[in-house]
Amino acid sequence: MVTRTRPVAAMAVRSRSSSRTGTAYLLLVLCEVSWAQIFSFPFRRPETCDFNQYFDISALSCAPCGANQRRDALGTSCVCLPGYHMISNNGGPSIICKKCPENMKGVTKDGWDCISCPSGLTAEGKCHCPTGHILVERNVSGSLLAQATCELCDESENSFTKANALGTRCVRCEPTFVNTSRSCSCSEPHTLVDYVSATQGIFINV
Repeated sequence: MVTRTRPVAAMAVRSRSSSRTGTAYLLLVLCEVSWAQIFSFPFRRPETCDFNQYFDISALSCAPCGANQRRDALGTSCVCLPGYHMISNNGGPSIICKKCPENMKGVTKDGWDCISCPSGLTAEGKCHCPTGHILVERNVSGSLLAQATCELCDESENSFTKANALGTRCVRCEPTFVNTSRSCSCSEPHTLVDYVSATQGIFINV
């Protein structure tokens, strides 16, 4: 009687070889997982950066702004200091700032030009206008004025306009105010409920 053992032996060898390969692969994966678990980096937030630094999102760390610059409101880019205007802007922190002359200390809202401000400056170095007025920096053709002006919006019955929230243009007053009180504000015998209601033109009788 002849016993055939070679195929069985070959299968055993292949099984042991596959087992070794699987074990080696498993060890490699475990090593990779272990390495990933011990790898770490310090976590920073934009607000932790200094006044003259911005938060570099790609590096997750603080980086210095250029000369005459500070971080912007979000902390992820740089802007010119008050009294300085941009002469180059390549996006993000890649800007170049130049000081405005003494006779034109204000900076336009877009940050590109210097302008004289008759009603004073804001903390950001922009022109300030009284409540109800809008800031005008350019003429109708877009040319920059040598001196900014503050124009009062016409709230009379002929126009019913008031300054928008940014103070950049006159807009039509709330229809509810106009239709009910023929004005741009609450008048007797009505009382404004709250700020949200004001934006929606809601008021109640008292």
